[in-house]
Amino acid sequence: MRLHIITFGIVLFLVLTCIQQSLASEAVSSTNESNFSYINNVDEQENELILSSLAIENQLQKATAILELTSKLPEMRTLSYLNQFSTTHNGIPANADIEKRQIGQEILSKFPDEFVSFLYLMPNGTVYLLEPFARQQNLTSTDLSHRDYYKGMIKTNNTFLGNVITSLSSGRNQAQLIVPIFDNANDSIIGAVSSGLNFENYNKILQSINLGNQQRIVLVDSNGTKIADSDKSQPSSILNITHKDTLYRNLQSFKNAVKGEKGALIEEVNGSNTEIQYKPIKAVQNNWVLLLFRSSGAFYISTPNLGRTSNTTMNIPSNDTILNSNITNKSSLNTTLPEQLPPQSINGSTVPKI
Repeated sequence: MRLHIITFGIVLFLVLTCIQQSLASEAVSSTNESNFSYINNVDEQENELILSSLAIENQLQKATAILELTSKLPEMRTLSYLNQFSTTHNGIPANADIEKRQIGQEILSKFPDEFVSFLYLMPNGTVYLLEPFARQQNLTSTDLSHRDYYKGMIKTNNTFLGNVITSLSSGRNQAQLIVPIFDNANDSIIGAVSSGLNFENYNKILQSINLGNQQRIVLVDSNGTKIADSDKSQPSSILNITHKDTLYRNLQSFKNAVKGEKGALIEEVNGSNTEIQYKPIKAVQNNWVLLLFRSSGAFYISTPNLGRTSNTTMNIPSNDTILNSNITNKSSLNTTLPEQLPPQSINGSTVPKI
């Protein structure tokens, strides 16, 4: 097997990541002081926002490195069993192109925090194979050319990360990362490797943060769909019902972060003035967004002509209760601030929960 090539690349990546995290940690205090100078009640939660964003970006970079290294393996450059493609199997049979399937199985086994599935697509967006095979059996269509990640790859001729979708093979939410494979002779795409990201790991990152009772961090994609949530009591981001939640996109803080801005605003949430800190997350070609909701009754903003907001009790917003936002003193406050379980079935006996 060629997985040792991937493993070596990942070890190198992790070493560089550790160096980056060390330097970032040393810089957090000074970054925090300069970026959040407009907020008088600064505490360690701003540091948590910065560090959690670094952890998420590193996780995305690691997943991208794994998949890009995989795409360079010789086994990924051929479609030797294309003549065995069948809509009955939703691709090629389970016993066909074993080398590709074994590579996919090993990746899912060795990197369960990163991926929930391994997909190989033909150049036209048709499924060639999918691991675990149970997912391939559960597909309702073999044509994935309509998916945003495939369209993005074709448009950019590059690695692409799609927004949250509901998987055709599991019925659960996921975001799909895809890497094109090129013919060296004419630079045409001869196939693509793709994997669904493990949302549960992003939930773990946010839920490991020590937040107060009146605080909540949510990670959303560039459409405003939830990926992860620090509040364990809220509906899981892998559930199909949360894919229909588009309420975060109404927040001005979200709109600013999608454009690459970071900062803090006072927005009306559940009828209360709520401080929302926002920060973009580099997600390959797009920006994901971290939103930190904070309320302790009254907030004092140390900028002219603002004073204190009204003393109101805030319920941290849930998926069903975020209202269309209204910005309080928007012009003055637009400051510059900074279950994937391991695959349950490699042999296809059950569908893994993502």
